[in-house]
Amino acid sequence: MIRYLAVLNPLYATLFWAIVLTIGTLRINRAKFMLGMFMMVAFFLYLGHAFYFTRNFQIFTWYEWIYTLTSLAVFPMYYHYVRLLTVETRLKPSDLLHYLPGLIVAVASLFLIIFMGPINRLAYIHHLEHGAHSFYLSGNPWIDAYQMLFLLSRLIFGIQIFAYLVLNIRLIRLHKENIAQYYSNPEELNLNWAQLMYIFLLLTSLAGFIFNALGRSTFLDNSVKLLIPSFIFSVLLFVIGYLGNRQDQIVSQIVKLDEMYPQEERPENEPNNVVLKLEEYFTSEKAYLNKDLKIWEVSKMINSNRTYVSGIINKHYGMNFCTYVNHHRVKEARRMLETESFDGYTLEHIGDLSGFGSLNSFIRAFQKETGITPGKYREDRKVRKSDQSFAQINT
Repeated sequence: MIRYLAVLNPLYATLFWAIVLTIGTLRINRAKFMLGMFMMVAFFLYLGHAFYFTRNFQIFTWYEWIYTLTSLAVFPMYYHYVRLLTVETRLKPSDLLHYLPGLIVAVASLFLIIFMGPINRLAYIHHLEHGAHSFYLSGNPWIDAYQMLFLLSRLIFGIQIFAYLVLNIRLIRLHKENIAQYYSNPEELNLNWAQLMYIFLLLTSLAGFIFNALGRSTFLDNSVKLLIPSFIFSVLLFVIGYLGNRQDQIVSQIVKLDEMYPQEERPENEPNNVVLKLEEYFTSEKAYLNKDLKIWEVSKMINSNRTYVSGIINKHYGMNFCTYVNHHRVKEARRMLETESFDGYTLEHIGDLSGFGSLNSFIRAFQKETGITPGKYREDRKVRKSDQSFAQINT
């Protein structure tokens, strides 16, 4: 009973999210659909575990090539999931190359198990029963070749962990830089949660390496020990699915806004005019007080387009759109912090009146521009005023 509970838990977790994330999401959110496919692949991966730990070795022997394929597909699939969230509305045929190493090793293992013949297959099943995947030369060239393929798949898997970790971190960092060009309040669109998801995925992989290093035979005849990796994998995968289910496809939002605000070609001699209109819109109209201000709205108001306005802000001010808007918000906040009539206002209220979406974003932007927190800025003003009053009394 305990053994079946242990092997079924990861299957339940992955199958649940595979169904939730794929039904009806292909057209409206391809990123979520990709995460659902990732969960489906993980389901087939843990199905292989189930065959092994319930001692269905004859089935597992024929299934192991699928196990190899799925284990080498999880990291590329997560990478493509993040790409669909941030920079692409759909994947290209060339993206299939990411899955080629896993496919080659899997097909090679399938050919080996087919052509080794029934006697060698029985020897391999005996090897699984007593040694799992502990590597040693058995003297049987078919089994030794199969073990070499297994080691190759683990080597590729190890390379994938670090390679896709770097690729995903770069992708998330690039995404943060890009959305700062379009949104004045990009906090909700940042991928801190995606980094958290990747940490959970990395923990899952590291746990897999540890349990593989211990050897499958360690857990084969001990149902209580088997509950440990089962619980860890089930929790980690469930959290990944939960976080992913809450996230919309960010790049599709940008595409929709581009369609709502069509871009027109701008003359090359217009930059000074755009700068004047931009300054007028922010100083007179106080556009920065709109917490959800986007560059498309600004472009429309000054009769320009998103790409052109973004370029002007980058070149003329040396800032991205988010920093430019926050510069005006910080200026507004400083005016209030320097005024005694606002002393009764909390920092959160002042940040809200200045156009910031949250207290944390207010404090970060204020400290980035002035070098001190808004609270310290207010305290310093009070100290200066007190010193001035004391000096006047002495005089």
